[in-house]
Amino acid sequence: MSILKNFRNLSNMQFYKTAAFIRKDLTEWMMRDFGTTRNKKSVKQVIKDIAPEDQKTIDEIFIKYGRSPNKEYQGEYPEWFMDHEREVILRILQELMENIIRANSIYVSKGNRTEYELRRAYQDKAIGCCFALFQELQFMKSVFNTDLNRFETILESIDKEVDLLRGWRQSNNDRAG
Repeated sequence: MSILKNFRNLSNMQFYKTAAFIRKDLTEWMMRDFGTTRNKKSVKQVIKDIAPEDQKTIDEIFIKYGRSPNKEYQGEYPEWFMDHEREVILRILQELMENIIRANSIYVSKGNRTEYELRRAYQDKAIGCCFALFQELQFMKSVFNTDLNRFETILESIDKEVDLLRGWRQSNNDRAG
């Protein structure tokens, strides 16, 4: 007989699974340009049922200035800003995973203070990454005009991750000796 999902205990590695989920989810979201409409589009994709003579006029204007008329329309956010935010978030996400992996690779022997302190330092850095990520997303929430429900879901996942990491860190105190 199986146990209902809401009655199951958290796995020992739930902090890792949640961090991996956050990384995957945010990466996919960034690949969709943070849910904004910055993707290059043709005029026909933006203006439905455009008259052929208007399309010809627009094409001539694009050609006059050396641009392709089929893929030049862009949204309101500059590409350099989107690229910068992607780099910042990807760096934080990578650092979060690295710190979790490094901390998890250290097995604390009873009474070994050096191992305990090193593992705890990596756990602290992972928690710090969560707070940095939270702040970066709060900034983006204030800048971008995107679905706020999407932000709330991500921010809740980060809160959950902080709680899981703190619980994991607390579980090491038994071994500190």
